[in-house]
Amino acid sequence: MDRFALFPTPLFVYDVPNVDVINRELGELLRAEAQGSPGVHRANVGGWHSAPDLAHRQEPCYRAVMKVIVDHVGATYSKIVSATGLATSPPWSFAAQAWAMVMRNGDYTIAHDHGDAHWSTSYYVDAGDADLERSPDSGALAVLDPRRGGRPIPGLETGSTFTVRPRTGMLVVFPGWLQHYVHPYRGTRPRIAIACNVMMSPIGELVPVSGQLQTRIRSLQRSVSEHG
Repeated sequence: MDRFALFPTPLFVYDVPNVDVINRELGELLRAEAQGSPGVHRANVGGWHSAPDLAHRQEPCYRAVMKVIVDHVGATYSKIVSATGLATSPPWSFAAQAWAMVMRNGDYTIAHDHGDAHWSTSYYVDAGDADLERSPDSGALAVLDPRRGGRPIPGLETGSTFTVRPRTGMLVVFPGWLQHYVHPYRGTRPRIAIACNVMMSPIGELVPVSGQLQTRIRSLQRSVSEHG
């Protein structure tokens, strides 16, 4: 008998260690920026969405969190390649576009994807202080089943969404095409997350991100072989 698990959708959740200082510095900078800047509107309903320029900021905390994100995307890709038995891939470099989202009570995002990117990530600088017993889905990340609708097989229904409940210092990595949204946040302390789109290319090539050539993050270039 042959058995195949066809068209899997990878989603990896990491608890990043030793990030308390970075998170504190990021939180202070982003809360201050949110107070003095109107931000931009994308999929967010309420909340503050920064300009998508965090990957280019020179403050050490931004450089550190971008390195964490890109390193984990490289490691994720390497794990998938190893698990599926695919041929050894060439060394890759990564281009990233990142922005912050500061949510307060009642803020949420609508369903969307980042189909122009190979990978999307969500990193939680501060998961907030919602009472999860009263509001268990407060600020949770929900991803949608990417398969088209149809009649589910009885007894094998798995639901149409998968929910990830944020923790401070958590990083979620998933394909850019995977639709997702954020449940309304219910808390008094702002929920602060950094979202990132990551594109892969053979080292030495430029990659278009959201219609623009992003500056190569040369200090974050990694060969996936380094993550094996």
